[in-house]
Amino acid sequence: MIKALFPVLLYFSAGYLSRKFRLFDENASQILIKFIIYISFPALVIYNVYFLKFQWSFLWVLLSGWGVILFSILVSFFIGKALKLNKPTLASFIMMATFGNTSFLGFPYQMAFLGEEGLRYAVVFDQFSSFLPVSLISPFILTYGQDKGNFSVDIKRIITFPPFVAIIFAFFIKNFYIPDFVLDSLKMIGMTVIPLALFSVGINLKFSSVKERIRDISAVIFIKMIFVPVLFVLLLHIIGVEINIQWQSAVIEIAMPPMVLASIFVIGAGLDKDLAVSAVGVGILASFITVPFVFYLLNTL
Repeated sequence: MIKALFPVLLYFSAGYLSRKFRLFDENASQILIKFIIYISFPALVIYNVYFLKFQWSFLWVLLSGWGVILFSILVSFFIGKALKLNKPTLASFIMMATFGNTSFLGFPYQMAFLGEEGLRYAVVFDQFSSFLPVSLISPFILTYGQDKGNFSVDIKRIITFPPFVAIIFAFFIKNFYIPDFVLDSLKMIGMTVIPLALFSVGINLKFSSVKERIRDISAVIFIKMIFVPVLFVLLLHIIGVEINIQWQSAVIEIAMPPMVLASIFVIGAGLDKDLAVSAVGVGILASFITVPFVFYLLNTL
């Protein structure tokens, strides 16, 4: 376990320490993130989808991801109400307890536990059962928090998002011959996603508001990283699902900490910034304990 997680800890710590010792500032991470989104992430998607052996049974895995998100929304809404959160904080609470960091942190965990094959399934799960839901559902949640009667879904932003374009393109070219030197080049570029993503997350990590919001942050972490994934694992075993690599990959994605993109949406909507940013930071650290626990539980029940 330590051997598998060491690269994750190394890249993440390097980013955090680089900011603490002022080798890089927070703005430096924006360049890295743009490189990831527009270059290395699409390359990773194309390479992995090209070699992916897609089975129709994987459709059930993708649909289960949507089911988990809808369930998480309901659970976090009622728990947030029980905590007597105001609307802006409640909407932020729901966002952070529902959507997971399935790419920037999910991909390194996939490589650590399942290798390249697990990563291939995770790439598809990330686009269709994580990015697509947060893009389509978050406007409703954010509008509720802003207490406005109107909302909008930016379809153009969804269909022009570089990794989403890349996954459509990758499925299109699967039946065509692609030279090895092209695929090898895509692989080399794509593998930069993991160290650069973790390094970028580490640069942005702060804990300034954690003490003041420990109750709400703890509730977010409990729902997102313990209650929902453990319940999902138990459900799989109760209904007798064969735990193959597709389901293992999905469980790792579902167990991820709160999504960075979701926190950006919360900040952009003028909601509870402190809760969003702190939940991301604490969630990343908690993942080094909770994700191995969930994965161990999945394979031992």
